[in-house]
Amino acid sequence: MKFTFFTFLLSVLLTPAAQAGRAIVFMKDRQAFETARLPVKVQKHLKNLNTFIVEAPHESQLQALKNLPGVSYVEKEHNHPLGLRPQKQSRLANIAIDRAERTWGLEAIKAPQAWDLAGKGQGIRVLVLDTGIDPKHPSLKDNFEKGRDFTGLSKGEDFTDQTGHGTHVAGTVAAVENNAGFAGVAPKAKILAGCVCSEMGCNNVAMIEGLDWGVSEKVDVINLSLGSTSSSPAEQEAILRADRAGISVVAATGNYGIDSVLFPAAYPSVIAVGAVDRNMEIASFSQYGPEVTVVAPGVEVISTYPVGKGRKSFLTLKVGARRIQSSIDLMMGTTPSWNPQDMTVVDCGWGRPEDFKGKDLTGKIALVAKTNQDFADQIRSAMLAGSRHVLIYNTDDQYTDVRLFEKENSLFASAYLIDAKLGWELRSLLAAGKNPVVSLQTIGTNYFETFGTSMASPHVAGVVALIKATNKKLTPAQIKSLLIKTALPLTPNDHNKFGAGLVDAQAAVIEAQRLLK
Repeated sequence: MKFTFFTFLLSVLLTPAAQAGRAIVFMKDRQAFETARLPVKVQKHLKNLNTFIVEAPHESQLQALKNLPGVSYVEKEHNHPLGLRPQKQSRLANIAIDRAERTWGLEAIKAPQAWDLAGKGQGIRVLVLDTGIDPKHPSLKDNFEKGRDFTGLSKGEDFTDQTGHGTHVAGTVAAVENNAGFAGVAPKAKILAGCVCSEMGCNNVAMIEGLDWGVSEKVDVINLSLGSTSSSPAEQEAILRADRAGISVVAATGNYGIDSVLFPAAYPSVIAVGAVDRNMEIASFSQYGPEVTVVAPGVEVISTYPVGKGRKSFLTLKVGARRIQSSIDLMMGTTPSWNPQDMTVVDCGWGRPEDFKGKDLTGKIALVAKTNQDFADQIRSAMLAGSRHVLIYNTDDQYTDVRLFEKENSLFASAYLIDAKLGWELRSLLAAGKNPVVSLQTIGTNYFETFGTSMASPHVAGVVALIKATNKKLTPAQIKSLLIKTALPLTPNDHNKFGAGLVDAQAAVIEAQRLLK
């Protein structure tokens, strides 16, 4: 089974080591669960799901488990996430935001118009199964209720978000409204966070444990901004049992832009969510097919990010009395320039090893052009010449992935991508002998703009919270039907790319209220 969390689109995901030889054992019913005598070591009893997590490293043990009376099926632990590259033709960006204001997505789905009727989601509890959360974030702390880690990387108590993905998703669901208008879709709902993915991937055993926890906690909604190319009997059964417990499950369709919806979004009981941009066009990456329920904003989505972990960078150019400041992009994995200092710039052409020959770049900034070379190689060549600061100018201004490494300080130099206009201006000034002086600075931020069906799904999870706050009598199936009935149709809807259309919080809440009568 291959899982991925639809991240800020990590280019390469390596899975955390699975605990040796674990398996999921689903029993046929409660009686079979309570009377079971398994011939292997049982790690955990998941009573809500009539399921055991066991240690079974040998194939013979797995077969013996499958042959036991009362066993429905046995599933081995899997850890095989997938990488993903964005489509160049989309307006796709990962941008640190220092001040969050009212988002276009909130307005597009008419969430504010639904708040009065739905009490902003007060009394509803939403479980986000993801990479964890920053519980101390100023926009989340008042709505955060509790969290747990299911990855096995802690004893369950450390659900700290190491990637920002879960924190971003949680903010879209239920960030507290600030004085600039920034808010989650259901800004008075409570958030529970289950960490089922690490920065290196997701795990099917962790997913099952997280779903079991959601049933135990009697949450109202579960959001799953993650997915797999293949179905899992264990996961499907866990989701069905959550459904029977009255919990609506919302999931992202996937980010490969193909005619195939990932699991768990493809399961019949799940509310499957695709992504649109602000022009109400299908996002280039949004997966589609007959399973799509509705779509929601999934491009240019601003939400919460672990405190201080966003990276917003600036370049200040000084030429004589002239002073210009520009936003630039820090190359992920390099070392931020926290303290600005004036430096001279040296044009290093295409950034090939021969372009640095004979140059002493100590205390200077290397300016290189974007080529087909690996950015890391260009940066290392500059470092060998003594530079600790590199500017790479985007010669064609096409979308450029600035993620070199997943960990900051993987290269002990600061490297930034700048636009073509600024790059050519610096080159022209240097050619004219005007010796421009440049300073670089990066600051930490608490908010982030990104894209993906991961960002669309929590918009709908928030709408479901508003619906439940309005009418708690509705079943998950009724809520799914209500979303379909009240969505705003979008065309052309070839291959069901939009499902029933754009989720409409106001219309959904009004319909939920009508059904109370």
